[in-house]
Amino acid sequence: MTQDMDENDWERLYGLLSECFKHPDEQFTEDVSAGRLESELAEAVEPLGVEFELGVDEGLVPETEAAFDNEYIALFEAFETPYAPIVESPYKEWYEGPGSDGLLNGPPAEDMQRRYAAMDIDFPDAYLPDHLALLLEYASILVEAGTPDQHRAFVADHLDWIPAFRRLVEEAAAESQFHRRYVRLTGEIFAQIRNRLDIDDPTTEAIDDMIGRVEQGREGVPDEKEFRE
Repeated sequence: MTQDMDENDWERLYGLLSECFKHPDEQFTEDVSAGRLESELAEAVEPLGVEFELGVDEGLVPETEAAFDNEYIALFEAFETPYAPIVESPYKEWYEGPGSDGLLNGPPAEDMQRRYAAMDIDFPDAYLPDHLALLLEYASILVEAGTPDQHRAFVADHLDWIPAFRRLVEEAAAESQFHRRYVRLTGEIFAQIRNRLDIDDPTTEAIDDMIGRVEQGREGVPDEKEFRE
């Protein structure tokens, strides 16, 4: 059963999801292993009516932080192929075909750079400006600022690629059990968010087009990544 959500509910949900899509650090690894993340997310998604099964399965989280990060790199950063880019630009139209950086730094990234500059926000050097974790944090900022129309427009314009992202994760080579699980959950959450905000779901054609752009641009991304030890 769905429930009303206030600003704190939205901020908490976006904040927790954002952490799931950053490179896992020691604290995050501990929070996942101890079940703290799952417990908090279960509460956060309850108002949306999203079912969430508690219980950290054996093997969901690698034994070390480095191994956890390796799984992240394998699934999202091309250590194993096929993979699923975790930034928006590869899924969206370019001005005149892919730029010199291959899949990266397209119009969505430029738009996010302008948005950050307008709010005098510095984004981490470790992430591209249209990285999913940062998009989720920005959505939280819009909610906190009390701008519901801007929040709705941002979800419609900058988070519409999540269904395509989910499909690419399903087709990816890397096992990465934790991140696969949370991509599926994020897809279910955003289906409910779009419904709550009265936003149309992306059409099958639109999703296919996004996936096609990623597949056409993959050659622009370096094939080699280094695992952490």
